[in-house]
Amino acid sequence: MTKVISFYSDVNEEKYYSKCAERLKEDCSRLSIDLYLEEKKSLGSYRNNCLSKPQFIKDKLEQFKEPLVWVDVDTVFRRYPDSFDQVPENVDVAFSSSMGNLRGMKASPLYFSYNERSMFFIDEWINRSARVLSEMDTNFDHEVLFGIFDTCKQMVSYGVFPPTYCVWPQQVNEHTVIEMGLSDVPDKIEVLKKMGIDGDLLKMQTVGIL
Repeated sequence: MTKVISFYSDVNEEKYYSKCAERLKEDCSRLSIDLYLEEKKSLGSYRNNCLSKPQFIKDKLEQFKEPLVWVDVDTVFRRYPDSFDQVPENVDVAFSSSMGNLRGMKASPLYFSYNERSMFFIDEWINRSARVLSEMDTNFDHEVLFGIFDTCKQMVSYGVFPPTYCVWPQQVNEHTVIEMGLSDVPDKIEVLKKMGIDGDLLKMQTVGIL
């Protein structure tokens, strides 16, 4: 059974992420998913916490020394994720995609084998996240991650989970394995607006706990 990892850091008194953490623990217990979940001190904002994700993943790979799957803490498991346990040995990094390729990729779930190539990928993600933090006030870990996948594709072997593995809350059906979490914390909304996202698209990405 492939271990699932995540962390949570509350950014305001509403404790959205603590609530999500309890739900994730309940889902994983019900479905017999091997979960490692850690509460991590907030770095001051939703964005800063998100950009600390790659370092956390690297730390846990080095701690457990085995393949791991990262999921965002506001993930909802609808059924047991069999494909997490069926990733071919030659795959270094695997992701969910609505289109079956890099264009439709999502930043959760993310599978990492325990090898030099996956570590190289994560180090690139860590370094670029640090540059984003110091040079600009927009972009989350997701946007940084997309560029890493493209530039590392000659050195890292990728796998793709089926489209049912991660869908928006509005698209859940009987085949769904993971329902994406979409927090609506104020500083997330502020950055999304700076990125030019508004109207119905903003509402779709900030539905909170359903």
